Amino acid sequence: MNNLKYFPFERNRYYYGKLLTEQDFIQEQQYFNDKRRLHNRFLHGVGVVAGLRVVMVDEKSISVEDGVAFDFSGREILVDIPSVYRLSTIDGFDTIMEQGKGDYAYLCISYDEQGAVPTHNITAGDIKSEDVFDKTRENYHLYLTDKEPDNIDMTLEGLFLKKEIIYEDKQIRITQTFPQSIMSGDKMETTIEIENISNAVQISVEIEENIEKAFCNNESVINVKWDNIILERGEKQSKTFILKVMELEHGSVNIQAIPEKIVIKEGNDTLYPQNKKNIEIPITHKDNIQSMTERYFDTVMEKISSNNYPQGIYLAKISIIKIDNSYMIENIEQIPFNQYIYSTFLLMGITYGIRQELKTLKTSYYNYEPKVNLQKKEYFNNNVNTRKKQGVVQINLGIGGKREQTFFSHEIIHGLGIGPVNIELSIQQDDLIYFGSSEIFNDMDVKAELAAKLDTSKGSFVIGVRLTEPTSRQYINVCWRAVAETLPEDSESDKKYMYIIPNKLELKVRESYYLKAVCENMPYATIIWSVNGKESGSIASDGTYTSPSIPGVYEVTAQCQEAPEIKASIFIVVRE
Repeated sequence: MNNLKYFPFERNRYYYGKLLTEQDFIQEQQYFNDKRRLHNRFLHGVGVVAGLRVVMVDEKSISVEDGVAFDFSGREILVDIPSVYRLSTIDGFDTIMEQGKGDYAYLCISYDEQGAVPTHNITAGDIKSEDVFDKTRENYHLYLTDKEPDNIDMTLEGLFLKKEIIYEDKQIRITQTFPQSIMSGDKMETTIEIENISNAVQISVEIEENIEKAFCNNESVINVKWDNIILERGEKQSKTFILKVMELEHGSVNIQAIPEKIVIKEGNDTLYPQNKKNIEIPITHKDNIQSMTERYFDTVMEKISSNNYPQGIYLAKISIIKIDNSYMIENIEQIPFNQYIYSTFLLMGITYGIRQELKTLKTSYYNYEPKVNLQKKEYFNNNVNTRKKQGVVQINLGIGGKREQTFFSHEIIHGLGIGPVNIELSIQQDDLIYFGSSEIFNDMDVKAELAAKLDTSKGSFVIGVRLTEPTSRQYINVCWRAVAETLPEDSESDKKYMYIIPNKLELKVRESYYLKAVCENMPYATIIWSVNGKESGSIASDGTYTSPSIPGVYEVTAQCQEAPEIKASIFIVVRE
C-alpha cells in the first residue's frame, strides 16, 4: 500500500502446476489495492469522509475523534477510536516552536503502515528477526506544520478559481484570486488578499495593476491600498474588484502587476518587489459550469497522476499562546481548508435543501397578488416589509400610432433601491389586463410589444412600447411590477456586542498598558473592568492594566453595566 503509482495494472494468471512465491501473493494484494485506490481518488476525491473532529481536552492536550478520510493517493485513513495527544508530543511541534513563531499550527493526518505480530522466519537470511512481521497494520500518522497545503487547485474552490502569489517574504504574503476562465462580455471578480505570516506588524501596501481586454470602473487599471493596518500573525484582509470583460471572439484578459508600481511598508522598512507578475484568464463563449466541466475532464488525469505523492489532510488549525518555554492552546478551527468528501446521500440532501429554498423563494416572489388601483395613472405599494413594488403608468401615443412606431414612458422610480430587480409588464384595458403576446387576443384596442430599461445605479426604469398594429388610441396603460432579485438579508445593524483592542497582548512584569473596549450599538454603555483570579494584576476603571510580578497568562474581562450578558475578554501573556 506504500506504492503510490496506479499504473500499470497486472494481475496473476493461474495455471495448473504454477510455482507461487511471496511476490505473487504481494502482487495479488497490490492489484486489488491499486484498483480500489484508483476508484477512491477519481470518483470520490481527497479529504474527510466522516468524523475526525479535533477537540481541546485541556490547555495542552487535544483529542482526535474517530472517523475516515481518503488521502491524495486514494488510500483510506481510519481512526477507529478517539485518541488523546499532548500537543508537544506530536511530530513537528518542536520545529514550529524553535522557529520563533508558534502562534498557530495545522494538525495534519496521513496514511501509515506498521508491522504487527512479530514472527520468526528461518529463511529470512540477513533480515533481523525483530524486523519480520506476520501482519501489516494500516494506521495513521499525525503531525504539525505551519505551512498551508500546496495543492489548493484540487479543492472545490479550485475548480473555478486560481490563486497567484503577487509578493511574499518572511513577514507577509500577497495573493490574487481570479477565475479559471471568463465568458466573453461578462463580469468577473478578482480578489487581492494580504496575510501576515509572522509576528504582528504595521503594514502599508499600494498596488497598481494594468488590465488588458477588460475594465475596472471604466478604467484599465486596478488600484488597491492598505494604509497603516496592524495584522496579527495569520490574520488576513482582502479587497474584491469587479471587471467588465470585452466582447471578443478569443483571447485572454491580462492583469499585470508591475514591480515599479508596488510599494510595501513593513514597520519601518520600505520594500519594492523585483519580479513582474502576469495573470492570463482565457476568454470563452461558454458559461462557468460548462467551462469548468470541460476543463476538469481535460486535466484531472494529469493532475491526479502527478500529485499522488504523500500529502496530509488538514484536520484543524490550532491557535497557540506561547509562554517562554511553555504553551497554551487558545482555540481550534475545524477543517480550515474545507477538505471534505461529500457522499452521494449527502449530496442528495443538499440538493433537496436547495430545492426547498428555491420553492420558498419562488412562493415569496410570485404567490402575491397585488391590488392595483385602476383609477390612477401610477400606483405604488408602500408596504416597507415587501420586496415588490407595482404600479400603472399611462404612455401618451399622441393622435395614434403606426405599425413599428415606438413610444417611451417617463423615468419611473420603482422604490426597491439600487441594484438589479426584475420588471414585469402587462397592458391594461378597462377592467382587463393582458399578459404575454398581444397577437393572441383580437379584442385588444392597442397591440404592442413591451420592454423595460433598468438603471441599477439609480433604482429607476423606463418602459418602451412598440406597436405591432396601427391604432387610433391616444394612450396606453401599462401595468408594471418590480421584484427584487434577492431576498433581503437579516439586518445586523442593531446587534449589540463588544470587543477589546488589542485582541492579543504581551507585557513584561509590572508593566502597564491601556486597553480599549469597543461597544457596537451601545453609545452610552458603562464598562466594568475586572481581572480573573488572584495575583493576576490590576486594572483601573479607564482600562489601564498593570501586570503582576509573576510571569504567566492572565485574563482580563470587560462587561457592560447596563447589559451584563454583553462582555468580552482578552488573554495577556506576562513575561520576565
